[in-house]
Amino acid sequence: MIGSSLVHQLIEGGEPVKALTRGDQLTSNSILEYIKVDFDAMELNSESFSDIKDIYICLGTTIKKAGSKEAFQKVDIQYCIDVAREAEKNGVRNLSIITSVGSDSGSSNFYLKTKGLIEEKISGLNFDSISIHRPGLLIGSRKESRAGEDIGQILQPFLVNPFLIGSLTKYRSVESEVLAKAMIRLSGFKEGVNFYYFDDFFEKKTI
Repeated sequence: MIGSSLVHQLIEGGEPVKALTRGDQLTSNSILEYIKVDFDAMELNSESFSDIKDIYICLGTTIKKAGSKEAFQKVDIQYCIDVAREAEKNGVRNLSIITSVGSDSGSSNFYLKTKGLIEEKISGLNFDSISIHRPGLLIGSRKESRAGEDIGQILQPFLVNPFLIGSLTKYRSVESEVLAKAMIRLSGFKEGVNFYYFDDFFEKKTI
């Protein structure tokens, strides 16, 4: 969901995009190239990363879709770190990835622990700038339905968000288009490892 929005916004802004995909996808847009990848046998040649300055990792799944906790971590950890290492090896300087608010490698919650583990692995790589985006519930249209999230998408923006204030603001839900736009704006914005939350996803207005 975020990846599709990200690609759309980049090409709308005239930015050439190489999009890694697990299936065959075609495009008639001259600045968008789809590259089919077998994530179980990560083999990307240097041409895949030629002239690439920013890489955005939006991979993610659910335990239900993956089939097991091990398969879930394969997508959310192994696939992500493999892509990141390939980008690092080929000279990409800025990396952005989506995890989750509450990510913690020491958490007793399996989902949050998994997100924390990939954060730790990504943070150890040699990029000029690493942007780790920690959103709450993501609002937007997915290709596959997730019942719990579908209900949350309806209720949270109106019934929950208004009560999440102060230090709880970071738990607010955010629209996929807003997050994608923020990822583009913040890529390479600061050197080192940077964590971004709900308030960071919106451009600050100046008088």
